[in-house]
Amino acid sequence: MKTSKILLAITAATVLGLGAAQATQINGTVGFTSAANTTGGTFNPALGGGGTVNFNNPLHVDFGTDDYSTVPVGTDVNFASITFDGSGNLTSTNVPEWTFTVGGTTYSFDLLSLSSASFQVSSPGHPSALALMGEGTAHITGFDDTFATFALQGTGKGFTFTILQASNTAVPTPEGGSALALLGLGLVAVEGLRRKLAVA
Repeated sequence: MKTSKILLAITAATVLGLGAAQATQINGTVGFTSAANTTGGTFNPALGGGGTVNFNNPLHVDFGTDDYSTVPVGTDVNFASITFDGSGNLTSTNVPEWTFTVGGTTYSFDLLSLSSASFQVSSPGHPSALALMGEGTAHITGFDDTFATFALQGTGKGFTFTILQASNTAVPTPEGGSALALLGLGLVAVEGLRRKLAVA
C-alpha cells in the first residue's frame, strides 16, 4: 500500500511537472529601418580599431513575423548606441538595445555579445559599410525570455549612414518537459528496483 502511494505521488509529480514545464517562448523575426530618417546614424571610430555606432532615433519597424506579426509597420523604436573594440567585442552596456510598446505589450532586446563587427571606409565622403552580428535575449510581455540573434547593416558615405537595417530573430529552445518525464520514469524504475531488492 505504501509503495503504491509513493508510485502514485511520483507519477502525479511527473504529470504536474510536465504541465508546468510548457514554456511560451518567443518565435519570429522583427526588422527595423532608418529609411524614413534623413540619416540612419553615424560611426565614431576609436583609436586602435572599433568604435561607436550612434543611431538617429527613432528607427522604425519594417516587418515582423510570428510573435512580432501584430506590430504595426512604422512603429517608432529607440536604439542604444553600440560600442565595440578592435577585436569586435561589445564594450557598451546594451540592456536594452532597443525597446518599444504597442498597446499594453512591451517588446525589447538585450544585446549581450557580438560575434562579428566590421566597419569599412576608404576615406571620409566615400562609400562605407557597417556590419554587426550578435546574440542576446528577446523580451515580449507575456512570453518567456528567449535567446535571439541580432544583425545590423549600414551603408552610406564616410561616417554617416544613409540606411541602417537591423533585425532580431528569436530562437526558441526545446521545452524541458521531456527531461522531466524521463526523470519521473527513472524514479519509478528506482522504486521498482528497491521493492524487488526488499523482497529478495
